[in-house]
Amino acid sequence: MSHNQFENFNGLKMINLCKDEISVMENYFELQDNDEHNENQIDYIKKKESIDLNNLGYCYQYGIGKKKDIFKAFGLYLKSAEGGNSGAQNNLGYCYQNGIGITKDENKAFEWYLKSANNGDSYAQYNLGVCYQSGNGINKDYKKAFEWYLKSAKGEYSCAQYRLGYYYQNGIGISKDDNEAFKWYIKAAKGGILDVESILGNFYINGIGTPKNESKSFEWYLKAAKRGDSNAQTKIGYYYQNGIGTLDDSCRAFKWYMKAAEGGNVDAQNNLGECYKNGIGTSKDDYESFEWYLKAAKGGNVNAQTNVGYYYQNGIGVLVKDPEKAMFWYNKAAEGGSIMAQYNLGFYYEFFEKNEIKAFEYYKKSAEGGYLESQVKLGFLYNCGYGTKKNLKNAVYWLEKASENGSSLARYNLAECYELGNGVDIDETKAFEYYKESSKNGYVGAKFILGYYYVNGIGTEVNKEKGFELFNEAAGRNVPNNLENAISDMDKVNYWYHKSAEEENKIALYKLGECYELGKGVCQNERRAFEFYKKSAKQGFIDAYCKLGHIYNNGFEIDINKEKAFDSYKIAAEGGNVDAQRSIASLYEQGEGTEKKVEKAIYWYEKAAENGCLNSKDNLHNLLITQQGYL
Repeated sequence: MSHNQFENFNGLKMINLCKDEISVMENYFELQDNDEHNENQIDYIKKKESIDLNNLGYCYQYGIGKKKDIFKAFGLYLKSAEGGNSGAQNNLGYCYQNGIGITKDENKAFEWYLKSANNGDSYAQYNLGVCYQSGNGINKDYKKAFEWYLKSAKGEYSCAQYRLGYYYQNGIGISKDDNEAFKWYIKAAKGGILDVESILGNFYINGIGTPKNESKSFEWYLKAAKRGDSNAQTKIGYYYQNGIGTLDDSCRAFKWYMKAAEGGNVDAQNNLGECYKNGIGTSKDDYESFEWYLKAAKGGNVNAQTNVGYYYQNGIGVLVKDPEKAMFWYNKAAEGGSIMAQYNLGFYYEFFEKNEIKAFEYYKKSAEGGYLESQVKLGFLYNCGYGTKKNLKNAVYWLEKASENGSSLARYNLAECYELGNGVDIDETKAFEYYKESSKNGYVGAKFILGYYYVNGIGTEVNKEKGFELFNEAAGRNVPNNLENAISDMDKVNYWYHKSAEEENKIALYKLGECYELGKGVCQNERRAFEFYKKSAKQGFIDAYCKLGHIYNNGFEIDINKEKAFDSYKIAAEGGNVDAQRSIASLYEQGEGTEKKVEKAIYWYEKAAENGCLNSKDNLHNLLITQQGYL
């Protein structure tokens, strides 16, 4: 019996066969053999006998027209195999491999598969590939597994074609070759291997081994989806939601997500949660959204676990907020590798638990996993030494990572590093370039600074027109005619940036320092404030020296330096600044940044009090009590 005949035989409906079914089958195959062979009578009879024995063994093995008897089946296969029938040799190998009618013996199974394969049996060739792949009856050898799969695949066996595609795709036993993988997967699909449909959908959408084709990807995923593949159903939902390979249709997207979700697909359940959350293909419903997220979360979907944590944290779709349950689900998701959950845990420990070390640990995990916000955050934490030792080089490393991933805030912070020499050498040209990149992405703070660079020719040629344009763009309106007309903090920042362009405008520089120190109209930034105060102080503005003294004395982003604080306060105090007079008195009293001198402390407290500082009077009063023991 040839293999084509064997396939035909297996394809016949063998239900309620008559008593003489074996004779009927023999007559059927005899007619086939008479048409196909031109051999001498003796050889023909021998071959026919071995075919008949194999067919009879098959009937006993599966109970077709005979009472099922695996021992008789084995005996018949053995006789047929010894007579040279390759199909029986393959069947005998299968019996030995699985212990059917004989004690299991993988070595014997391999021997019979090999005999059959060498006689050209494509099924046996496939089985040999499996043996070499799994180490059944022989040492594992992926190269030989590939060789046998190739022989079987060339014999049009679709299972082997599927395996061959997998081997080429993953470089197993052969060099990786996506084109060959695609070719064999297509053959396997045409041969009826259903599992390959989703693989082909993936190949077409990502242009693997074939030009990218969204429409064909959609077609293959749809085939898989229609036969019940829940992963493909989820993909089809996503394609409809986003108009990939088809027209966008949120209602159909919802329908396919629901099909897959009801079949237990956790990704689809998570997507349904999103649909109910945002009203995609259905009405918005926070409670339904929560229920689907919860199902997906219980099924192990880390994105859903993160979402459930967020819902509990913020009281969305649940009756009351529940921080404990939020933490439970965030931890679940974080353990499962969710970088967003790790970020959320970092945020929780930073702002609610006030645990710097744990906050840093979770931010770091998230950043290492590629979460952009965490990478920016880590740059900040290393810069200020929050939860870890201060390390400016590490700060620059993470800001560069975030910058490469498109963060305009990271580019702004990197520009600041190059401007001020934090963790890198000062490089105004690089600072300018990073400010420019950050500005292009719409970061308002960068536009103000970039305008300042253009106006003053820092890291680039002077271009006041461009600078003023950026000031206005950042503020979102025209420059007010005077400060009294400024109706917002943003206007004030814009106004002072324009004024700073004037020659020797120390007041404008000071006011810009205040804007950054207090976060008025721009993000609060002590380091930026410090730089503007320094510029103002260099132009001789006394109040700026007092501000420098405060920053050196109490610095957060700038390292505390009591000696420099004392020097700055001294200049400001001698110039008549009341706050500086009181502050230098305190340093003299405590002996910080200078030698302790009570008489100097008394002198400056008195000076400040004379100039109207009520707190200085109290400070002086307390100092005199301590020193002289009287009121």
